[in-house]
Amino acid sequence: MGKDAASFSGYRAFKFIGFAICPQLMKLLDIGIFSKKLQNFFRNTIKETIKIREEKQIVRPDMIHLLLEARKGRLKYEDSMDNMDAGFAVVEESELGKTQKKQKVVITDEDIAALAAGFFLAGFDTVSSAISFLAYELAINPDVQNKLFDEISKAPKDSNGKIKYETLLGMKYLDMVVSESLRKWPPAFITDRISVKSFTIEPESDNENPLYLEKGSQLWIPVLALQRDPKYYPNPDKFDPERFSDENKSNIKPFTYLPFGAGPRNCIGSRFALLENKLLITEILRKFEIISTEKTLIPLESSKTIFNILPDNGVWVALKRRSDYC
Repeated sequence: MGKDAASFSGYRAFKFIGFAICPQLMKLLDIGIFSKKLQNFFRNTIKETIKIREEKQIVRPDMIHLLLEARKGRLKYEDSMDNMDAGFAVVEESELGKTQKKQKVVITDEDIAALAAGFFLAGFDTVSSAISFLAYELAINPDVQNKLFDEISKAPKDSNGKIKYETLLGMKYLDMVVSESLRKWPPAFITDRISVKSFTIEPESDNENPLYLEKGSQLWIPVLALQRDPKYYPNPDKFDPERFSDENKSNIKPFTYLPFGAGPRNCIGSRFALLENKLLITEILRKFEIISTEKTLIPLESSKTIFNILPDNGVWVALKRRSDYC
C-alpha cells in the first residue's frame, strides 16, 4: 500500500498537478489524488490503532502518541538538550512552532489518521530514493567511496562493534557525502508555497520585467534547478563532497540548497531522514564495496513518465563483500 501511495505516474500525476493548479475545481468534482481503497486502508489502520491503544492503555514513543497527547492538551514544546550538529542538510525548527497557541485546537481521529499517514508517506519513497542515489554516486566515484570507508573504518566503536549515535553524527566526510548527494538528487525536486501578501519581485537586469504576485498566489520553487545551477554550484553535474567542507560550505548562498525545504513549512523529518541515510550507508560500507554493473546507467536519465527524478528501470548497483570489513 505504501508503494502504491508513493507512485505518481500516469493519471495520478495529472491529478496531482490539478490539485496544485486548481484545488477548488478538484474538490468540486470530488476528485482525490488517492483511491478510496487506499484512503480507507490508512484511515482504518490508524483509527484501529488509536482505539486499541486507548482501550488497553498502550503507550509507544511515536507519532500517534504525540498526536494523542496534543489532543489532550498535554503536549508542549521542549528545548532539546541534544545540541549536536546533525549535519549541513538539516533544517532548523521555526520559532513559530515553539510558541504556545492560546486557542484550543480540536484534533479528531480523522486528523490524526491524516497526519500520521502523511508522515509515513512523506518518508516512504523519499528515503529509499535518497539512499539509492547515494549508493549510485559511490559506485561510480570509487575515490569518494574509499575516502568515506577510511573514515568509517577509523571511527570508534563500542564493545559490540557498533558505531555510536554521537560518533555517526560527528563523521564530517560522511555528512559531506550525504549533503552532496542530496544536492545533486533532492528527493523532492520541487516544493511549493502560497504568498501570504501581495508582493513584487523587482528585476535584476535590464531585460527583465517586475513580477507581481497577488496574495494567495501559489508558487513552485524548482529545488533541482537551483541545486544544479552553475551560478551557485560550479560544474554542478560533478559529484563533489568538498563543496560541503568546513572551508567551502560558507560559500553556499542561502536558499539555493533546499533538499528539505526552508522556513516554518520545512520537512519535519529531516533529522530522522539524515540519520537513516547515514546509518544505512555506514553499515553497508563496513562490509561491502558498492560497485557498478553492466546495468548501471552512466549518466542516469530521469524518467519522462513518472512524477519524480528516478530512472524508468531503477538504480542498479552491486555489493562486493569486503575482505577488510570493519
